[in-house]
Amino acid sequence: MTMTSITSVIISLNVLLTFIGSDCALASELNDSSFQAGTAKVEITPSAESAVDLLGQPLRLRDPLFARVLVLKDEKVSIAIVSVDLIVFASQKVISEAKAKWGVDHVILSATHTHAGMAPRGMIIKPPSAPDWTRSGKAPAETVDWPGLSADPWYAETEAKIVVAIGKAMQNRFAARIVAGKGPFESAYMAHNRRLVHDGRVSALWENPDRRPTQPIDPTVGVIRVEDLSGKPRAFAVHYACHPVALMGAGVVSRDFPGAMVDYLEQELGDDCLAMYLQGAQGDLDPYDLHNLRGDNRFNIARQAGISLGKGSLRVAKELKGSGQSPKLQVKESLLTLPNRSGNKTTDVGLLTVVINRDLAFVAIPGEPFIQHQLDLTEKSPIANTFILGLAYHGQGTPFVVYIPTVQAVREGGYGATECSFLAADAGEKMVAEAVLSIRQLVPSSQ
Repeated sequence: MTMTSITSVIISLNVLLTFIGSDCALASELNDSSFQAGTAKVEITPSAESAVDLLGQPLRLRDPLFARVLVLKDEKVSIAIVSVDLIVFASQKVISEAKAKWGVDHVILSATHTHAGMAPRGMIIKPPSAPDWTRSGKAPAETVDWPGLSADPWYAETEAKIVVAIGKAMQNRFAARIVAGKGPFESAYMAHNRRLVHDGRVSALWENPDRRPTQPIDPTVGVIRVEDLSGKPRAFAVHYACHPVALMGAGVVSRDFPGAMVDYLEQELGDDCLAMYLQGAQGDLDPYDLHNLRGDNRFNIARQAGISLGKGSLRVAKELKGSGQSPKLQVKESLLTLPNRSGNKTTDVGLLTVVINRDLAFVAIPGEPFIQHQLDLTEKSPIANTFILGLAYHGQGTPFVVYIPTVQAVREGGYGATECSFLAADAGEKMVAEAVLSIRQLVPSSQ
């Protein structure tokens, strides 16, 4: 047994003993409410010696990385939502161990998608010895050994820490209420559509310093607020779609604007409230400023972008009102077998659809959907507050499918559509159709 494995076992045992010791008291405290929530946060920052990006280049440590956990539980089902400050995080090991150790029914691992996060050794792109698996036209399941990522000591430690954090969130449950909503969000910092289509041709609009209007975008921000029965906020999740790429190539480990956002919200809402960033359908959306940033200005821009998003979400939250109903969780797992764009191979893609009363629905998708998919899902869903969680894996199917463009985008071509995308052109539309069907099954229109 390696030292990392021994450490993981010790950490897990300590939490397990604490959990068992407090379980009886916890049950008596919660028996007046059928809906419970719990939160936890754990730091996953790599050491200064081991920090590298996807290209294997060394990184300086600028700000810490975290995994943030929100557990929701009613009388029948429980779900753990984990927001991780990484470009992608899809660990079957974490999901299996969390279910086995803590009895949680479902786990969603959602990456913020910061491009300044740590990369495990098994995902590094360094041609020719380590080719670019994102552009190969093949399923990442064929080109990345996902279970083998645990061979990286930092990654294995991160997995162990997240399993423990899920246990702490289960242990720290409290009687809760939940309210969700969305509202308009306009910012001087984001977001624009980085695909500029003119006369049927696509050019990449990586940055947009002139703030020229682009389409499609989703000019809204979603909010999920969890409070205890006294009305005190205990968790505050923000759903927004935009690539966190302002600090890409800056040579640092950073959470980018999602980190600045959660820091601002926790300062405003208090230490007892866990803030989370839930990435949306960001596949073709970027912040306005990118490559034109120089020096400390890029860090200031990322910080101000996060603060503006935090302020926008608080404005939306002020207008939220609960339904007065006890929250009821309903969950459906779907496994779609979708053809690849070339050849005769298929790929299994898992979706997890969660509905809470008629107030909130979200769909976990293990890839980077284009924003039109979010707009289409919102239009077709019977629930107004319906969110796509992008880069979100729940344990079924392939861990990551890279970009999920629209049929129209594939016709037009360009990055994310005909590059870094391997599923059939209509895969995204099929995912949206399945999500709508699942939501309607969980919440019949007659209700």
